[in-house]
Amino acid sequence: MARRLLFLGLALQVPLLQAQTSEDVDFMRSSPLGCFVRGFKFDRYIPNKNINTTSLKLCQQHCQYVDGCVKFSYRAFWGECWFADINAVEVPVESPYLIVGYRTCDTQGMQRPARCSTETPGNGFPGQTAEASNAAWPGGKQPYSLECWPKSWDGAPLPCKEVSVLDDTKNGWPGKCVGLVEMKQVNGSNCGENCRQHPGCQSWQKTVYNSCWQGLGKDCFVRHNWMPKEAQRLQHGSVRVLKDLTGMQIVGLWKGFDNIEGFFQNAQDAIAFCKHMCYSDFRCQYWTYAPNYGCWIEDASQEYGPPFPLTLDAARRDTMFAADCVAGEYIQHFCPEGFVNRIELEQPANLSDCAEKGFRYEPPDMFLTHRTSADSWEQCRMRCKLTVYCHELSVAAPGADAPAKDQPGLPLVPQTAHMAEIQMPLHNLDVVSLSEPAAGIVFNAQCEKFTSFKHGASAEAGPGPNDLKAQVKLSPIAGGSILTAFTLNEPIESPDPTVLERKLKVPALASNMKAATSGAALPSYALSGPLLVGEPHVGTKDHPLKAPQQQPSFFSQWWPLLAVLGIVACIGGGIYIHRLSEMQSRDDKRVVLGGRRAVHDSSLQNHSTSFCYFGQTLARGAGLRAAGRGISAQDSDMSMSLKDRMHTAS
Repeated sequence: MARRLLFLGLALQVPLLQAQTSEDVDFMRSSPLGCFVRGFKFDRYIPNKNINTTSLKLCQQHCQYVDGCVKFSYRAFWGECWFADINAVEVPVESPYLIVGYRTCDTQGMQRPARCSTETPGNGFPGQTAEASNAAWPGGKQPYSLECWPKSWDGAPLPCKEVSVLDDTKNGWPGKCVGLVEMKQVNGSNCGENCRQHPGCQSWQKTVYNSCWQGLGKDCFVRHNWMPKEAQRLQHGSVRVLKDLTGMQIVGLWKGFDNIEGFFQNAQDAIAFCKHMCYSDFRCQYWTYAPNYGCWIEDASQEYGPPFPLTLDAARRDTMFAADCVAGEYIQHFCPEGFVNRIELEQPANLSDCAEKGFRYEPPDMFLTHRTSADSWEQCRMRCKLTVYCHELSVAAPGADAPAKDQPGLPLVPQTAHMAEIQMPLHNLDVVSLSEPAAGIVFNAQCEKFTSFKHGASAEAGPGPNDLKAQVKLSPIAGGSILTAFTLNEPIESPDPTVLERKLKVPALASNMKAATSGAALPSYALSGPLLVGEPHVGTKDHPLKAPQQQPSFFSQWWPLLAVLGIVACIGGGIYIHRLSEMQSRDDKRVVLGGRRAVHDSSLQNHSTSFCYFGQTLARGAGLRAAGRGISAQDSDMSMSLKDRMHTAS
């Protein structure tokens, strides 16, 4: 009976818990962003004050009546409510059912603790143990990473309206960062604005092909034969320096860059860029720079980092790196209250978590299949799900008819593709005499003017669909420099450069290049005379990347299966032949053994006959041994009867 009541209680509790969770989520969403955060807990609570309640809202109301309660933790489903004071530290956990929040959701109730605004560690930080490191802080706790950054109810960091530009290609920063991620849903023209809206975006690049790349970015200074069209490194919010790390090595940092290429002429420039790397990542707390080892920063995207709290086991002063470390900081990122964006960003519309717009598989059809029509992409997806060997699909346009099966689809690239190489002499400009930053300024200015040049339009016209998208490089020649650009020919399927050459041979392009060089404020020794822009020369060659691939034939598509079938057939045939040979050898052995047995049986029969005959002779009572060789018992009897007759006659 008790067991039945238990099962009945559990059955009745399931819809109650589901309703409770929906109520909690709705309450969090209706509250100001930053008041509640899911997936966190506190490291300590007010003792003997926890209660059980039925909702997140009731837990917050109870906190308002508990002495010293500033924040609380609520465990959904179980209804556990725990209360914490202002010194409790938020710690992330792997459970979405744990929710932390403030006693009230107004500005006064959501005020950050002093360790997020004024506190700095004392001389005992870092200590030998975690307890000693925490004791060095006035509040008794080292702040956790991102503790002072406002978060939405699901734990995601909120955007901060305070955004600063740390490095810019317009100011001489090369911006040749590697390790970035292409944002395929973001147009290159909106790359910078998109990065400003997301606090997790540290830097952005816009390439000459109008693609957008974002991320932390490392080794941003030397990258041969490549230059972004635009690039910036941003800082979201403000930074507070908590401790100087000069002469220390922090275990768990990752290399941002080094000076092996000799880009930096003095350590101060390298220190500034190293600091900017950490300042641009709101999850970075530590950075150090040593001339012989390079720039090392905390990278939260990696699998490990400095421990929390920081102790002397991870903050070393007795290493070669520590002896070479000339700069470093322990910092804290925060967003001033007036700059917190408490409005959730509208996410771009997605077809599905597994679908992406603007792409198509090539070849478009599987073997022995053809294009069909569908009313929606979901219907097309279900059709793929029911088709054998179908793993991916492409839809021409949701809600529109796909091309008929007898109409070939438009190819992604032309049948032939040619790349144009444009060379423009710049007489009297000596780029070799310039330092790397100064040359970078000139190159960026010329690259911007060249690639933004509108074919067949005036120089004052803004950027548009006719902008020249090219990869540009600047190299020295006798008597000056030469600007080389690589772009797709016009028309792309033609090897004739006449059309593109005619569009480039206009006075506006030469005046643009002169304006870009004069605006760079070059030193006098860089120009041996007035800048003269030569006539551009255009040549073409086959594009190494854009050339289309031939449609696969039957053999090119199915050769792995044919090869496997051939191997299986060979193995099966070999096994079959081997079995036949074994059966034939067995038959041969049986024939030989049969003959041997027949001979053996015949000899045995002869021996037994002789024995029986000899037995019969003994039974007849001859009792004589045959004298001589080959005398049988019958001969012995005949001789005996002859002797008897002769004896009788005598």
